[in-house]
Amino acid sequence: MIAGRGAAIAVLGLAGLLLAIAVTSAWSGATRLGSRADEREAVELAAAGFVVAYGTFDYRDPGGYTTRLVGLTTGELRRAIAAAAIDPAAAVQQRSIGAAVEQVTVTALAGDVAVATVEATQHRRWIDPASGQLVEEQVRQRVSCRLVREDGRWLVIELLLLSQQSGIARGAR
Repeated sequence: MIAGRGAAIAVLGLAGLLLAIAVTSAWSGATRLGSRADEREAVELAAAGFVVAYGTFDYRDPGGYTTRLVGLTTGELRRAIAAAAIDPAAAVQQRSIGAAVEQVTVTALAGDVAVATVEATQHRRWIDPASGQLVEEQVRQRVSCRLVREDGRWLVIELLLLSQQSGIARGAR
């Protein structure tokens, strides 16, 4: 009888050990998933912030446009934006653009590199130089942003326009 009791205690001890390992593993897995969700959210916010900044322009503050974009980018894209000049016709035509993000999807996330697809709508307004009339246009865009993490921040390193659908331009009243 004592031998049977020893085996039962050993089995119970082994079962308790396996239960403790399972609980620890589940907690560790949940922590990793939670951390991954935080990373996805950070990538989504960075991609959406860039697309809004890229798709928002006011002819009265052309320098602010470039400054905002430089702060959200890195690598060749940052250098290209910093070196770019705003077309003087934007001021003459009183161009303004506002952007709103509709959806962001993180399509890849590995270490310090991520890819996100962003769908946004732009509302564009300008004065037609030929007629002097105000023109408005709605444009839906879908872009892919490749991001890298630098100094704890997600920055856009590459932008690719996947699709663009323009509404009919019309004169405003």
